[in-house]
Amino acid sequence: MRAPSAIHATMIGLALLGALATAFPAQAQSAARVLAIEIPSLAPFSVSFEVEASAATASPDVRGTVTLSDPSGREVDQFLIDPFSVPAGGRAHVDAASRWEFQLAGTYLVRIALDMGAGSLVSASLRFQILPVKLPLAPETTLSATDVYSVYQQPSNWGLESINAPNAWTLSHGDPSVVVAVIDSGIDISIPQLVASLWTNADEVPDNGIDDDRNGYIDDIHGWDFRDDDSSSLIGSPIHRHGTFVASIIAAQPGRYPIVGVAPGARLMDVRFLDSQNQFASADWSMFERAVNYAVDNGADIINLSIFATGRPPSSFERALDRARSRGIAIVGISGNLGKSEVMYPGRYDSVLAVSAITPSGLLAAFSNRGPEVAFCAPGADITSFAPGGRPFTDSGTSFAAPHVTGVLALLLSVNPMLTADEAIRILADTAVDLGSRGRDNLYGYGLIDAWAALVAAGGR
Repeated sequence: MRAPSAIHATMIGLALLGALATAFPAQAQSAARVLAIEIPSLAPFSVSFEVEASAATASPDVRGTVTLSDPSGREVDQFLIDPFSVPAGGRAHVDAASRWEFQLAGTYLVRIALDMGAGSLVSASLRFQILPVKLPLAPETTLSATDVYSVYQQPSNWGLESINAPNAWTLSHGDPSVVVAVIDSGIDISIPQLVASLWTNADEVPDNGIDDDRNGYIDDIHGWDFRDDDSSSLIGSPIHRHGTFVASIIAAQPGRYPIVGVAPGARLMDVRFLDSQNQFASADWSMFERAVNYAVDNGADIINLSIFATGRPPSSFERALDRARSRGIAIVGISGNLGKSEVMYPGRYDSVLAVSAITPSGLLAAFSNRGPEVAFCAPGADITSFAPGGRPFTDSGTSFAAPHVTGVLALLLSVNPMLTADEAIRILADTAVDLGSRGRDNLYGYGLIDAWAALVAAGGR
């Protein structure tokens, strides 16, 4: 999300206009009036309104500003309205847009100040609320009185629209019975929009220092940190942003920021493996293997592996992946970020769905590896998601294409729990949007996943 800069300091004339409009109320100075203020877009922040002039006076060169303020009265943004004219006794429709987007959920005031010419000033304001991203099947949300003008956030991640997720949400947002293990650099489980999406080990009593479920891990309420060998990614060594970013693409819930996951109703199992630099060493393969086994043994339906290695893993690690697949778990991996004609491990294994990354233009990203093992492609360039601490961040990589596929698989298992992993994957392939060469190819695999088409094919109603 981009915030307004200090450009207002150079807009002395605009500030003066705003001050004049405040000092002299509109109804005392002009028969003109502002009607029907609306907010058609938050990205960028835009307003539309009508201006009605008196029957006696035309306004050939109207100028003005739009000011956005928060509940405390602090100015958030101010921008110019392009000059326009209003005929005597007539109306003019006006559109004005900021350079910035503004999408923080909350209640605000937008104020329009106009110089109608000949010293005639008019102003009007609209109190409104920005509501979290709308999920069609979710209860209505309000931040204040229901009679306040309301507008919903527009998801910041362009990838959601690309994979047809908003349409898919009319069938399912994801079910909490579907568990996705994110084996990565750890998840910031304190972020409000992730808290409700966390898997909870119902057989473990929190913080009692006892391995209640006798699975070999004490107090593993939301997963396990294999890097520090403790029950939380937020204990011990700092986490890298990578895992939080990936997890948010999969299942972040609507909230203050316009970040929402592909399957916000699914549950995230936090299985940390990577270190604070988002790396691992060749000596860590056994740790990686244990992380996979933990996900399998604790009920994961899908494993997201946004990780690649330049060398071949040991056979014991391959066996761990094969065991996961034999238990009916779908494993989503990546092709790699080296821009080579070679899919990297573990995405190269038959047991893993290798995902390549595309840009907003629908082309393979320059950094994305390709090869015959690529199963699908998904948005991976300039993706906006959460970083630790809960602030939006934009990044690129095949790591961020994979969770789009993982999220759609979670939606599929939500609308049809009877599907096997193989059946869900076949539906993804049958409904993918073919890109590049006809049929499966080395760049895009079966094509771009289509969440809506996949859920319809799975029997979603």
